[in-house]
Amino acid sequence: MPELSVNLTAHKKSVWEYHMREPMNTERVLEGSLCNLFAVLMSLCDSYTRNQVESAAKYPDLKKGLDSMGLLAVITGVHWLNK
Repeated sequence: MPELSVNLTAHKKSVWEYHMREPMNTERVLEGSLCNLFAVLMSLCDSYTRNQVESAAKYPDLKKGLDSMGLLAVITGVHWLNK
């Protein structure tokens, strides 16, 4: 995101804030969607799979970054190890 210059007039500052409002709202919506997707994926797991996923070494980083694709990879690995 572009930085706000210190030497802006009040008008240019308000124009900058207006233009930054949409990307910031989009970022908040995306963050919420990623959180929801992560929660849905975990809720679809049975208790055994959920425990295995949560005990994986990668899980804290996946949860912190809301990495749904990484979570799916761990779930798939747990699933195929149990077959």
